[in-house]
Parts: sequence; C-alpha cells; structure tokens
Amino acid sequence: MRNRDTIIDQIKALLSKTTANGCTEAEELAAISKAAAMRDAYVVTDEELALTKEETAILHKDAPDLADPHGIKWRLTHGAAKFCGVQIFRTRRQTGLKAIGMPSDVQFAMWLLDHLADFVFAQLMEYLITDCAPSTERRTIIRSFIEGCTDRINDRLLELIERSNTTQSSNGRALVVVKDAAIKALMKNLGIRLRTCSGYSSANVNQSARAAGSAAGERATVGRPVSGAAGVLRIGRS
Repeated sequence: MRNRDTIIDQIKALLSKTTANGCTEAEELAAISKAAAMRDAYVVTDEELALTKEETAILHKDAPDLADPHGIKWRLTHGAAKFCGVQIFRTRRQTGLKAIGMPSDVQFAMWLLDHLADFVFAQLMEYLITDCAPSTERRTIIRSFIEGCTDRINDRLLELIERSNTTQSSNGRALVVVKDAAIKALMKNLGIRLRTCSGYSSANVNQSARAAGSAAGERATVGRPVSGAAGVLRIGRS
C-alpha cells in the first residue's frame, strides 16, 4: 500500500496545477479530474488536504554553487521567492542560497531556481555560438544577455502572481497569511533579519545582447513535475 502522506502530497500538487501557476486550461482540468479520482479512491478528507496553523516553516541551505560564476540563480531569486511564497537570501561572503518557507514551497523554489538557471545558461551558450563580436566585448555581451534574460523571467513570474491575486479565493488568501506567519516566526526564532540589495547593473550594456536575452526569457517555463527526481508538489508545464 502506498504511503498515505505521499498520496496526500500528490493530491495537493494536482490541486495546485492551475492556469494562475502557468498551466493550460486543459492541464488544469486534467489535474482536477485526477485529484478527484485519487481523493475518492483513497478516501482523503478536506481536513487532510488543508494546511493547518500547526505546520511550520523550515530553513534550507544550499551549498556554494561554483557552477554559477555569473550569479544567475541569485538574479532570479526576486521573482522565484515571490512566486513560491518563500524568503530566499544569502550571507555577504557566501554564494550558497538559503530559503525559508513551508517544506513544499521551499522544495519547489530551489528546483525552480536550478531549472531556470539551466535554461539561462543554455540560451546564453546558443547566443554566443552565433555571436561574432570580438573577444574584447565578450564580457559585456554575456552580462547584458543574462540581465535581459533574468529580468524578463522575473517580470513574468511577477505577472503570474498578479494574475493569481485577481482570482484568488478567500481560502487562498487565508493560506498565504498562514504561510507568511510561519516564515516570520521562524526568522524571529533564528534571529534572521534581511536587508534589500539590488543585483548588478552596468551603464556599459550591449543592447542587442540584452534584447536577445529578454526574448529568450520570454520562452522560459516554470513547470512543476509531479513525480520523479524533482519530487512531489511540483506541478505545471514541462
């Protein structure tokens, strides 16, 4: 017999597969149908699916990421953190990211950052293969492309949040309040105080590379795989 907690997590994941989270209407309807079938088959109650005030936030720590010399993941944290409902930060002298939030939200946020960073790297390499600019301009081109791509991805994540806010139910708003309270409580207990800092920006920009990066960012997906190596509670477009 399958573990009941896993079954409940998978149903929660399916119920999170909405157009507001980047899915198509067909994907949302299919997910709802499957969630209903699983609830009936395993006799899962509303109480089991509800996020209660007793659930607590966690602190996740990533190891230093030496494979990200351009700080792409850090540039994506603004949109990813808000999209996933978590706090993402780093200490001044460390490159490893830290995240605070509900376990499933933290899991999704860290996966999403890896997924999007891989996408930006892949798009950057494709662009550089066809770029014929002299090597002396390479650094500016790389920085400009990354800025354009990550800025557009962040904007799209924020747009999805705004779209979701306009259709969010009272239960959804109550859930956000519970999550925010859990995050603030953990941060207070750990003595964590965050300050705002901006990403790098330079007056020396290659506009062509930045525009290409922005166009690439338009193609990024924020898929949430339901199962496999990425784990449950991650649904969406693949």
